[in-house]
Amino acid sequence: MTSTAPVTQIIHLGFEQNPDAKLDDTGLWAEALDACESPGLQRLYWARSLEHPEHVELHLVRQSISQHQDWLNSASHRAFLAILGKLSVRVKTTRHAQMKSWTPTDHSLARGAPFTGTAIYYNTTEVWNDYAWPLWTHIVRHIDGCLGCSGGPLLEPVVTMPGPLSVSLSGKGEQKRFETGYVVYVGWETTEKHHVYHHTEHFKQFGNVLRCGNEGFAEYGHVVFEGSREKGIGKGTRL
Repeated sequence: MTSTAPVTQIIHLGFEQNPDAKLDDTGLWAEALDACESPGLQRLYWARSLEHPEHVELHLVRQSISQHQDWLNSASHRAFLAILGKLSVRVKTTRHAQMKSWTPTDHSLARGAPFTGTAIYYNTTEVWNDYAWPLWTHIVRHIDGCLGCSGGPLLEPVVTMPGPLSVSLSGKGEQKRFETGYVVYVGWETTEKHHVYHHTEHFKQFGNVLRCGNEGFAEYGHVVFEGSREKGIGKGTRL
């Protein structure tokens, strides 16, 4: 790990009841977030899949992966799981990524973008990490509707299914293990502008950059961030 960027723990959750209900920082959900507040926590935020609202991502940002591992082995984490049980929510998978903002103005991670496109690129190499993805962020930031880019390498092998998020959530087919992966988030004003861009001459000309230094993508889709807590974490500093 050569970057000094903090480590984000990405917890994928499945909501079995009321999948369309907005997750406000109140009630049992707030209690679950309280249980996440352990040493090193810098911010936390959460998002719901636009296409599959029963799927929610909870992001916890700490300085090091060891701080995340300490929490996973703590009584606070056990309390977190117990509260999720009361909400009929199950943890699907937990990943760690060393993400950072790649554009001067970045609204992608619960910082104002109404919609955020996300995907995991798998079997990534240094060509992707050091050249292709940084180049792409310089290209896409100038596209109408783009509101900034974040992303970074996953710190463990990735077990997933190539293709859009719907493929992974279907449970059909065989999951595959990839030794390296890189998760990206790109903010957009509207999903329409994102979809339209994929059919432009500009994307046809420059989109091949996204095929360099990786063997494909998985879990592609859009998320809507529904709330966050910032450093300081006291209830008065919640956003």
